[in-house]
Amino acid sequence: MSGSKTNVADEVEKFKSSDEDLTKESTILLSKDGYEVAFEDLHTKTPRPFRFVPLRMGGNGRTHVATDASAALVEEVGSLPVLQNMTERFYEKAFKDATLDKFIRSRSDPHGKRFAAFIHQKLGGPGRVWDADRASRSQKPVTLAHGQRVVVHDRTSAHVAAWHSPKRADKDVGRRFQLDECRVWMRLHFWAMREAGVLELSPSFADYYVRFIGHFVRVYESTAPTFARESLRWSKKQENIDTYMKNECIMDDVLGLTFEEAFEQLPGLEANDMHWPYILEEHQKENDYW
Repeated sequence: MSGSKTNVADEVEKFKSSDEDLTKESTILLSKDGYEVAFEDLHTKTPRPFRFVPLRMGGNGRTHVATDASAALVEEVGSLPVLQNMTERFYEKAFKDATLDKFIRSRSDPHGKRFAAFIHQKLGGPGRVWDADRASRSQKPVTLAHGQRVVVHDRTSAHVAAWHSPKRADKDVGRRFQLDECRVWMRLHFWAMREAGVLELSPSFADYYVRFIGHFVRVYESTAPTFARESLRWSKKQENIDTYMKNECIMDDVLGLTFEEAFEQLPGLEANDMHWPYILEEHQKENDYW
């Protein structure tokens, strides 16, 4: 697909049909009820003790289903304000990242708000704030590389638009996310979660959320879930962040690696774990990979 002028609208439909979560999202009836959010200081809250909450899968075993337990984690962490604080921090980092920023057509879109609403609703938070957000989006097509135009109104169309971002090199236009790019994305996102205080406040939420991302990143790159725990650990060491910043926000230690080379960076327990993130009980203490 590199450099090709494929029909983006057709690509959106093809991508949507390839994943049960994406297909289900496209059938949800939308309400235009809006919402507002104010950020909250996590440092005023008492950290919660850890408990393991498994992911629940529906459909043919490939669709994430919210549960009372996952909804309780959303409330435990502070609900939508905390989630948006986390996602806004992530996009601040993504805009500066030499790899990720090329996928972002416009920095002016409310990326953080939309991402937080998605997380909130997918995990079973009260209300349907992501539906409300999607219903309120402009139906005006945006211009992508090669002059193609598409209406960006949901997760499917947003990611196809990212692949066809006009900021990408012509040879890369249309190419989907690769493993190294997914690893950069997860590292920055989990860094933002750590920085926002979410991991400290609710290790239960953080543990669930890393597995949640492990599930959802699979549709973009099938090998990426194996690297989610390593991506969380990356920001634990300040020296990793310092090296990244000094290197002008380029992650040389992952970019351009083959899968075999990347696989060698993982501890054996994770590299050979065929059940994660769909484990039904805790079989690795959270501190072992945080």
